[in-house]
Amino acid sequence: MPALPTAEWTAALDRMTVALNRALADLDRYQTEWSPLTDTPATATPPELLLAWLERRLDQWGARLTAAAQLAATAEKQLDERETALGRWHELFVRWQELIQREMDPSATSPGSHNSG
Repeated sequence: MPALPTAEWTAALDRMTVALNRALADLDRYQTEWSPLTDTPATATPPELLLAWLERRLDQWGARLTAAAQLAATAEKQLDERETALGRWHELFVRWQELIQREMDPSATSPGSHNSG
């Protein structure tokens, strides 16, 4: 009788246990964050508390959005710098190509250039 793949089953069960524990932790965090609004009826929660809670949440999102905007600006600046550098390299490459072609065939000149000789 062939051996059963118990090691594979155990590993799969371990991965499922980790995933389930992570999901339960996420649910607990969600419940904790939203409990001021979900555990107490809206009529029993003073508007000032609800407003303060919402303002805290908005501030947290504002900080996240600011960080994301700064990251996007940094990435955009880096892309612009790379694009500029690539343009310079391309111009240099084209000039080298023209010089090599002139050296190989001195009678050929590129349009717009003057053949000094």
